Amino acid sequence: MKKKILVFHKSLAIYRVDFFNAVHENFNATFYFDDKRPAQDTFNQFSPNYIESKCAFKCNYLLKGFKLFGREFRLGINSIISKEKPNVIICNEYTPITIIVFINYLLSNKKYKLYTISDDSIENSKNRKGIRALVRNIVSKNIDGIIFPSNEVGTWYKNNISSKPKTLVLPIIHKDEIFRKELKSSLSIANDYIKLYNLKGKKNILFVGRLVELKNIKILLNAVSQISQKNWQLIIVGNGETMNSLKRQALELKIVDKVLFTNKREGLELHAWYLLAHLFVLPSTFEQFGAVVNEALLAGCKVLCSEVAGASTLIRNNNGHLFNPLDQTHLNQLLEEYLQCENPISENIITIRKNIMPFSFEEKIDELFSKL
Repeated sequence: MKKKILVFHKSLAIYRVDFFNAVHENFNATFYFDDKRPAQDTFNQFSPNYIESKCAFKCNYLLKGFKLFGREFRLGINSIISKEKPNVIICNEYTPITIIVFINYLLSNKKYKLYTISDDSIENSKNRKGIRALVRNIVSKNIDGIIFPSNEVGTWYKNNISSKPKTLVLPIIHKDEIFRKELKSSLSIANDYIKLYNLKGKKNILFVGRLVELKNIKILLNAVSQISQKNWQLIIVGNGETMNSLKRQALELKIVDKVLFTNKREGLELHAWYLLAHLFVLPSTFEQFGAVVNEALLAGCKVLCSEVAGASTLIRNNNGHLFNPLDQTHLNQLLEEYLQCENPISENIITIRKNIMPFSFEEKIDELFSKL
């Protein structure tokens, strides 16, 4: 008989769908989300219909509740646990829902196993303070385990917080075969982009994400403006509050004809940009993980990644480089070095590149499930 798992998660996020589908496939699983709106992804925004179309499981939503100190508290959680009688509950971070489940867990004399998912990078973990740090420490030290995005974060936690809970690992990554199948399906769109945006003969640098200050796109603009090669193009996929200031900056740097703002994209329209990119850059000064790094690597695109991003653990010598997000000079040097090794876009793209992820989704999910 399959183990019964109950999942409580803040919002349905595109970067969690493959994980949830795997839980659904391997266990008798039920899923509850506390918000019908899609999660504010760290890299882009997706419509609810698009995300739900990827789900093999039923999405249940916790719609009743109240606000306290700016936090949403949902009702009915204890009733759901009583009804479902799970062997395992998986929560998200240290949210109010996790706190309610944790109290139930203690009062029930730990009749089920309780895990939570932490998306924190080491930098985020170090910087947690006040109430958030207090709640994390109390809850995490008294549950069965925590699912971290990397071994490095799990090791930091054991050395600095507690060695009591089991530390499990699941990076925020897509299922390889599904994502690469969608990449293949986006080939025709990529070829349309080559003509539409006059990309033939160009070497493309790609950023995908929300246009907000912590994404540090201004340093990327400054760095690309110093590239000595002439045939580069920066493509910025996303939207947000800094859009207008970034456009003004491009104008002031006299690179407005070298920077393409596409607004947000999802599905095949987004995947096509990964196929066209020679180099992906994530320059964030704060980034819990950065699922876009996994997407770029799955598309065979080398990545220059901020060393403070959780996804920095995906970068190895053969697939990219890490940099200090405040060091514009080093970023410029890396851009020059990596672009020098690339061939410009030809008239058409015929096939997708080799996957350059250092491990597969299946490897990580099998390891996780064997320990639950």
